[in-house]
Amino acid sequence: MLGNSIIDALSKGSIKPVLLFSDTDIMPSPPYVVVKPETGAIPGTRQYRIIVHHRQGFADDLEKYTLGELDELLPGLIKDDDGKCYLLRKGGYTDITPEGDDNTFFMERIYYTPLPGMGG
Repeated sequence: MLGNSIIDALSKGSIKPVLLFSDTDIMPSPPYVVVKPETGAIPGTRQYRIIVHHRQGFADDLEKYTLGELDELLPGLIKDDDGKCYLLRKGGYTDITPEGDDNTFFMERIYYTPLPGMGG
């Protein structure tokens, strides 16, 4: 699964742990990263929403990671568990937003890739 390869790549970064959306009922203490596979906004694609959570007072670190380090960790080509290569393209982002459930602040970054057999 490509999501696992994205998690592996992000696990080499400065913010850990990195979790797959829906794999846990209890979120860890911040900072942490959640990878959420989604239907792509562009037909024939699948997107991966990277949700980065941090504590209050760490807006600079949150922005630096989300808008900079993620691009270094996900430079474009990535292989899935079966060795198939995918081209991850940069999509949009959401700016710093409070998360009331665990008193964190988060930013999101979208990456997307064509689905196999649909232009990929």
